[in-house]
Amino acid sequence: MAEVVDVKVAREAAGLTQAEAAKAARISVATWRRAEDDLSSVSAKTRSAVERVLKATQRRPQEKAAELSFHARRLNESFQEGALTPAMAVHLSATCGMAYDMSTHDQVDLPDFMEELPDSVLFRVQGNLAWREKLAENFQRMASLLDSGVRPRLQNLAEEYVLHAAIRWGRETWSDMPPWQYVEGIERRRDDPDWDGVALEISRFPFGFPEFTEDEIADHIGSDGRIRLSRLHPFRWWEPLDTALDEWRKANGSAIAAPEFIARTLLGFLRRNRDIVDEIFEGDLYAMDFDAARSEVLLRDASGFTAVLTVTRPDVVVPVRENPFQAFVYASSFVEHIFRTHEENCVAECGACGSCEDCEYGGYLSENVSGRDAWRQTTGLSAPPDLVDVGRSEDDFRGHQAIGIKFREDVVIRVTIVDND
Repeated sequence: MAEVVDVKVAREAAGLTQAEAAKAARISVATWRRAEDDLSSVSAKTRSAVERVLKATQRRPQEKAAELSFHARRLNESFQEGALTPAMAVHLSATCGMAYDMSTHDQVDLPDFMEELPDSVLFRVQGNLAWREKLAENFQRMASLLDSGVRPRLQNLAEEYVLHAAIRWGRETWSDMPPWQYVEGIERRRDDPDWDGVALEISRFPFGFPEFTEDEIADHIGSDGRIRLSRLHPFRWWEPLDTALDEWRKANGSAIAAPEFIARTLLGFLRRNRDIVDEIFEGDLYAMDFDAARSEVLLRDASGFTAVLTVTRPDVVVPVRENPFQAFVYASSFVEHIFRTHEENCVAECGACGSCEDCEYGGYLSENVSGRDAWRQTTGLSAPPDLVDVGRSEDDFRGHQAIGIKFREDVVIRVTIVDND
């Protein structure tokens, strides 16, 4: 086929939608659209696939309609329940397919599907084409599964990364390329699109793929004294997910999740509920940061101070800093409005008597918290927390440890206030 042939005209003459043509060529809809706009902008492999489809495909309209109806019906039936809707499955399949198509387009520049990798990972794999191609195959596999009506069941870190990268692109492209524009008959729902719900439902990282630090991904010494490659190292991303998570969660060698792991997950949990955290800060919250070395979440207030949430063991002393009474106010608010459910607050306040104002109205923001169950399951901190080291007046806080939010007998989140000036 000569370069002067209009791909769009040829496709329409063959009686194909963009989705059908892309599927026949085994490329994403986005890549097919790019080929229609400018065939020279895609790789030689993609051009060959486009030409093959346009030359070989000849259908009667009724045959086309029957196949299209079957494809849409299969997806509509496969994704009836859960956060992943038929339209979202179509869109995620398209974004995964686009990533795969771009993986071989340029062997020099970093492909888009690797841009979300943590810096610690990129440092180790940026020039490794074999690793890059293996990751790209995961995007292709995810696209094929979704297109076939199969709900993803993530088995390793590579598949986790693929899902979160696809969700990010899905958020960005949904309004410009809604799936019902390229898959006729796909079901639309009122809750389309709930990307956060998909992550909570499918991923073991409900608050996003982690930004692994150098310490977390570095080699470590095993119990036998031998140096071992961390299971978080990108070369091991295709090993079973449970073993990688178990090593990461219990890096301290105990049955309790490591403080660094809890702190990182806490940051994601609070980011998901930023509006509630901001309300606790009376509208002055402007930044959330993470200090992996100290297992701390930093909540920066626009008025000039930072609330520091340090995850540690109850027996570790964390000194009080500035304004310990304000630390108590924030700790109390986090317990009531974020960490506890409404029912747990009632039990703590009045034994859930069922007749007092706390039971009837509560005044808690906790009912609007998103992802609390996922945070509890991920960290293992399932029991409702209590405050520790609490005094009766502002003077009682002086000379004591920082205010603590205690979970079971193993983990405490100490709250301190640091004056930024």
